[in-house]
Amino acid sequence: MLGSGSTQAGASSPANQGVSSTTIRIGISVINFAALQAVGVTLNDGNYRDAVNALTANMNAHGGVDGRKVVPYFVEMNPASASSINSSCSELTQDDKVFIVLFPVYPDCFQQTYDTPVIGGVLPGTLPASAAADFSLTTPDAAYDPVQLAAFDKRGAFKGKKVGLFYGPDDTSEAKVVQSDLKKMHVDVVLSAEDGVTATDTVAVDQEAQTIALRFMDAGVNEVVGVGGTGATTWPRALQDNQSTYKPPWIATNVTALASYIASAKGGNPYLDNVMAATPVSSPYQAWMDPAMQNCAAIIRKAYPSDAIAAPANPRSPQAATNGSDTTYAAVEAACQDLAIFAKIADAAGKNLTVASFTKAGYQLRNVTFPGTGVPVSFGSNRPYSIGKANIVVYDPRSGTLVPAGG
Repeated sequence: MLGSGSTQAGASSPANQGVSSTTIRIGISVINFAALQAVGVTLNDGNYRDAVNALTANMNAHGGVDGRKVVPYFVEMNPASASSINSSCSELTQDDKVFIVLFPVYPDCFQQTYDTPVIGGVLPGTLPASAAADFSLTTPDAAYDPVQLAAFDKRGAFKGKKVGLFYGPDDTSEAKVVQSDLKKMHVDVVLSAEDGVTATDTVAVDQEAQTIALRFMDAGVNEVVGVGGTGATTWPRALQDNQSTYKPPWIATNVTALASYIASAKGGNPYLDNVMAATPVSSPYQAWMDPAMQNCAAIIRKAYPSDAIAAPANPRSPQAATNGSDTTYAAVEAACQDLAIFAKIADAAGKNLTVASFTKAGYQLRNVTFPGTGVPVSFGSNRPYSIGKANIVVYDPRSGTLVPAGG
């Protein structure tokens, strides 16, 4: 599905598509949660349509963006269907003729096929430099690894340690970056191992992980770095499946994958007790407590009082394990934050709003605090993302969640 948006000759959208003297068209690819339930995925992140409608109406009531009203266009998309992903992309860009798309699950088609910029792409791919920008507060792995590894080192995670790298076939590029970064920090990496078994064959994956664990033990590895998605998920799961006696402290470089695994590991996993990770962004709970985010929530609740909007659970609360399953706050946070990013960049671009002027203005954005960030963030030249600080988190077995590390 990630590769479904290949570039097509003549498909590019005009540079100022969706922009008039009085309006700016924005696109929202709304997830069809019911379709996901049909394939066994129970997820409800809230009502994105209502959240965007409420916030754009409020924005327009206060002058819009540089005097232009923001007009949202919605299309429903099933993220489990390649045809639905492609049709939603073409509908927004070719039929609705939007200027930009906010928080698309798969942004590649918009960026590459139709030269349409996006804000907050959820699952970005690897695209050429010529593709339209995806402005995001999430730092790409290759750019974030040096930041988080330095923070782990400062915390003493590598002091006197013999380190082993564990990763999968999809993580080889990141593993090279991590190994290079650790070498620069004079960290003793004694072994690097890939679990290259097909991911769908769980038994074989576990067997390979057990072999790697034994090799780590023999080499004296007493700190494991689980690189990428495989490192964050396969390492703890395989150790538990194998009931391994090997339980060294370990680091997950992909906190998103780790959090997803923790959410799915009902009943807990003792091999999570000694994990450490880092995130460049505030937790949902921290973002929710920001007064600017609370203001967005109030606007949406007033406009749509019947919509279910749960607050994120405090990760340190004993109720987090049960209350954390309600993620209806996600639509509020995404709409509030990404609309703010769009408005700030578009306003900076001025009256001559084109893809080029929008992109240039975004690259020049410095020291801006958006709802939920808590601190000022900056983009950079040819860098449509902020490089967040390393907020170190650890697993709390009481709540079954990741919580800020103490100390």
